[in-house]
Amino acid sequence: MPTLPVQAEASVGQGFLFEVLRYGSQNARRAAPVKAPRVLETAHEAIRALRVEVRTAHVFGMNPHEIERAVEWAESGWQYALALLNSGTHCGFTVVLGSGAVAEWKVTPVRYLELRTHAAYGPTQPFDSRPELSS
Repeated sequence: MPTLPVQAEASVGQGFLFEVLRYGSQNARRAAPVKAPRVLETAHEAIRALRVEVRTAHVFGMNPHEIERAVEWAESGWQYALALLNSGTHCGFTVVLGSGAVAEWKVTPVRYLELRTHAAYGPTQPFDSRPELSS
């Protein structure tokens, strides 16, 4: 049975890459992702995800001062971050944990190439005809 050719349709999308990273120390050059990065459609969705993550960040072992700072940012600092994203600039929130590790939440405006594939249907054969079987 012949296979149908596959056509791809491409479009450039605009989104916001949301990442949660953890560095082993303040001098570490490489970060380990805490969660899989994801692309969100709007700046508002990205800031909402960042606020939720920052509010629940106490599980990282933040000291009371950093917890207070994180809650304050989640309550009012996000407005400045939203304005940054809407102007095309990245934003984020970083804390130094009691262990010396660093947790970072960041959102970056991105353009991405979205590919959609579908089968290209050519002339069709009638359904009532059956292929001949050879013996």
